[in-house]
Amino acid sequence: MSEERFSRLRELIDAETDGPVLSVFSRTDPRDPANSSETPGWKIALKNGVKEAEAKAEADGARAEAMRKLGKAAEQRIEGASADQRGRSVALFLSEDGSLDYFHTFQIPVRDDMVALDEGAVIWPMVEVIDRGEQTGLVLMSHDRIRLLDWADGHAEDLEYSVFDLELGDWKEYRGPAPAHPARAKQSAHTSESYSERVEEWRSKFARAAAANIADSALDLGMKRLVIAADGDLGRDFVEALPAGTRDLVVANVQTNLIDMSAADATEHLEPHLSDAWNEKVNGIAADAIERSSAGGKGAVGPDEVLLALAEGRVEHLLLDPYLEVDGRDLSEGGRQALTDSGEASFREAAVEMAIRTDAGVSSASVDEVPALSDVGGIVALLRY
Repeated sequence: MSEERFSRLRELIDAETDGPVLSVFSRTDPRDPANSSETPGWKIALKNGVKEAEAKAEADGARAEAMRKLGKAAEQRIEGASADQRGRSVALFLSEDGSLDYFHTFQIPVRDDMVALDEGAVIWPMVEVIDRGEQTGLVLMSHDRIRLLDWADGHAEDLEYSVFDLELGDWKEYRGPAPAHPARAKQSAHTSESYSERVEEWRSKFARAAAANIADSALDLGMKRLVIAADGDLGRDFVEALPAGTRDLVVANVQTNLIDMSAADATEHLEPHLSDAWNEKVNGIAADAIERSSAGGKGAVGPDEVLLALAEGRVEHLLLDPYLEVDGRDLSEGGRQALTDSGEASFREAAVEMAIRTDAGVSSASVDEVPALSDVGGIVALLRY
């Protein structure tokens, strides 16, 4: 997660407000079948979520009034937004005193619709979308051009557009009828072979030049991953030409030519590969954490062990099931104290906020996506020490 993302999340969780904060997540994805009816599913979920939150607030008259006011404002805000402004999901945070007013659009759908009224912003559903949409360079290549798209939160835009000319001089591939004279046939074969050698030499130069260009840009922009889409063996040559540090960022090399597609169409074509890369990442984190923990190393598993490590600032990367529910009575005395000190009633929110405040990476994946989580209480962590 980029420093900019950390800063934004810290601002949300540390915002000082006078009165409660309403946190709303709407799955506005037009591709979702639930949103294909005349009244889209997200709108129904929003109204139902607001009603449920109002019912919970009825025990406190002042809080209930605040919920009614904020709920009405949230419905008007999201329903009044254009389809482009809603994107595939929306996060909205509103405080009673008006000091917190944050609306953000994602081009990756949140896992579920949610409405929550609390003393502060509830951010854990947002963290998952940010993790899935971490900044990635999409490298589109043909044999004479290269484009670099900057992809984040499901949205991509062109950053660079460079044209490399294929300069073969006077060399032409002979495509005429087969000559009858043996000597002429030998000469033609030699010409074709020289042409192929020339093309191979150019391809090597092109790959090296493109790799140097992209490596510099990826470093300058702080990209976390690279996905390559290139003709034939060009992608392989390009990856081999990348500096070692940048080569490690490559999570997929797709043999396809997307050079003339719009950024949106290219992104849609590569989405399955981005999703697979994320899935491989979170499964790797879980496997690594479990292995480290079993060996008595820098890994923690289970709610209590992870919570204690978070409280001590030892977590490097947190991975938890978004449906995880923890009963405080099942925690150790130290774990219960850490949960109390966090000031959060929800274990998920407490764990995520503690991770953000200590600059730890955060991922969220269900046990269906990461089966290993089912055997360790739905939560693991890689540790710094």
